[in-house]
Amino acid sequence: MENERKKFTESSLKEYDGKDRPAYVAYKGKVYDVSDSSLWVEGTHMGIHSAGKDLTEKLVNAPHDKSVFSRFPAVGEFAEEQERKSLGQVIRRMAPHPMITHFPIAYGALIPILSILFLFTGDASFEAASYYVLVFGFLATPVCALSGFISWKVAYDRKMTGDFMKKIAFSIGLFIAATICVVWRTVDPFVLLAGDWFSYLYVLMQLCIALFVSLLGHTGGKIVFS
Repeated sequence: MENERKKFTESSLKEYDGKDRPAYVAYKGKVYDVSDSSLWVEGTHMGIHSAGKDLTEKLVNAPHDKSVFSRFPAVGEFAEEQERKSLGQVIRRMAPHPMITHFPIAYGALIPILSILFLFTGDASFEAASYYVLVFGFLATPVCALSGFISWKVAYDRKMTGDFMKKIAFSIGLFIAATICVVWRTVDPFVLLAGDWFSYLYVLMQLCIALFVSLLGHTGGKIVFS
């Protein structure tokens, strides 16, 4: 009963980081001992979250709720210091990256679909729409990448896991493919209208855009729901 009534603050909780002491984490006002969990090796969970911290804000975008901690013993209560929320806390609660990232994903998937519709129908409006969507997607990509960097910094403590390395690689690939398509179509407005093998190569490059945004969405989902 004495342990259950123990009060932890942010500073005292830091001592239980799982390195040479037990691994404790706080979640929604309670402190749990995760030392015996195979998912918390040396106080680290999935290479992203660290023990000795309050995870309430960091798990706001994950499918975890209080029940996930029912398997761990509660060792006390977490008393959050009364102070203004940090910019990082505000950003985590607003979740800007999951909100913004849907735009480039939708654009990336739509670009080749519109071009293929033009090749099948000959309707020039599909080709024009493909170009406009390409431009919007290209402009949205750096904004999305910036929001992703901010989320990685404030929500995941800049932990460089394999999934984050994949996201960086896919983002670079997406930017290169989108840049090629934008420059190509801007310099040669008739690249798709010509109907030759350059046209099909151009569509293939657009399909690369769709592939990269799909891979980014899949990897992002693994990070959020891990």
